[in-house]
Amino acid sequence: MSDFISLYTAFSGLTAAQAGINTSSHNVANASTPGYSRQRVDLATRLPYHHRFGTVGQGVDIANISRVRIDGLDTQVRRSASAQGRLDVLADLLAKTESVMGEPDTGVTSSLANLWTAFDELTLDPPNASARQHVITTLGQLATNVRGVAEKWDIERQSASNSLEAYVDRTNAMLHEIAQLNRQILDATSLPGEPNDLLDQRDLIMDDLSNIAGVTVTIMDNGAARVSLDGLSLVSDTMVSPLSYDPATFAISHSSGATVTVGGELSGFQSYLQTELPGFEAALNTFARELADALNAQHATGYAPDGSAGGDLLSYTVGAEAASLVVAVSHHSEIAAAGSGPPVAEFDGMNAEALSALRDSLVADGGTLTVDDAMRNIVSFVGEMTASAISGARSQAALTSAAESARMQAHGVSIDEEMVNLITYQRAYEAAARVMTAVDESLDTLINRTGLVGR
Repeated sequence: MSDFISLYTAFSGLTAAQAGINTSSHNVANASTPGYSRQRVDLATRLPYHHRFGTVGQGVDIANISRVRIDGLDTQVRRSASAQGRLDVLADLLAKTESVMGEPDTGVTSSLANLWTAFDELTLDPPNASARQHVITTLGQLATNVRGVAEKWDIERQSASNSLEAYVDRTNAMLHEIAQLNRQILDATSLPGEPNDLLDQRDLIMDDLSNIAGVTVTIMDNGAARVSLDGLSLVSDTMVSPLSYDPATFAISHSSGATVTVGGELSGFQSYLQTELPGFEAALNTFARELADALNAQHATGYAPDGSAGGDLLSYTVGAEAASLVVAVSHHSEIAAAGSGPPVAEFDGMNAEALSALRDSLVADGGTLTVDDAMRNIVSFVGEMTASAISGARSQAALTSAAESARMQAHGVSIDEEMVNLITYQRAYEAAARVMTAVDESLDTLINRTGLVGR
């Protein structure tokens, strides 16, 4: 009887070694597969049986083939990825916002400098038609540059809004993928072992989803993943509650109608559309309004060659000052360069000189800044915000890389380690096979040769 048990014991060793070889082979094959978690064979000794001289072991059981996965590392990576996604998107959007301003060579500050120079030239030669026309031309260039910045920022807003909508759609598609994997995982729980490869697929999608939306992931007792935002469920078992996007307010809502606070890349787009870009546009509108008001007010105090009072140099629409800024004079004879009249002295350029002096006048920001300083403040504001976002993204990238590296060391496949395991399992297989051979030879002697003596 004991020989038969030994045969069964040796067979269990063969089976365990074969499972180890198969698992290590699977690990090596997937060493470069994104999201793959190293698997291992969990072994347990079988219950011994009681012999008349004591207990005798009956071999080994394969308890499970499990993934090497640490939930805490997953949580750390996903939180870091959410912050990384937000900063990367924000840095990219702000860099584009800054670049379209064309500063310092072809932007608004350059056009302002040209305008002051044009007024200086007009001061020296007020009746000169070319000098007068040059003022109108530089006014046009200035207005065009201001409008150009406003229009390009509006294009950036439309592009960011479209991207945000596309990312919300992508998020919803990923939620459905997780729900489908939940179904497959729940179905697989009725079979022995764990559906490790399905779990890896789901974890990989949840990593991407954390980067995009900053979701919270909870693994339920039944093995299904629950995905939520602000405590509101997006995926529960196989049920999906999708997100919706309002392009008018840039708000993202749960299927229940509640507005949710997102993270990740969605947060970066949303912050840009709701906070950073509106702040830049408000500052540019204020600059355009204060510039036009200052020029118009000073121009109104002067006189054109025909003795008429100066009219508006620039006009705008309230609420959209930068986007609507245009030149209000059409002919050089409308330029009120003289400071007194009528009759207007031919070489009176006092008002042109006063217009030029506006470069040093505190007419912006409630009388605390010049218009040049106001524009430089806008450029600095955008530049500082961009630099801060880029710096933050770089710093966060180092933290994200460290978190991913720590997880990879724990979850990833080491080829060297698997080679050692393969050799170990190979030797174990050989040893178990040798035990079976020894038991087989013993049984052959017992069955075929016992009792032959004396025949």
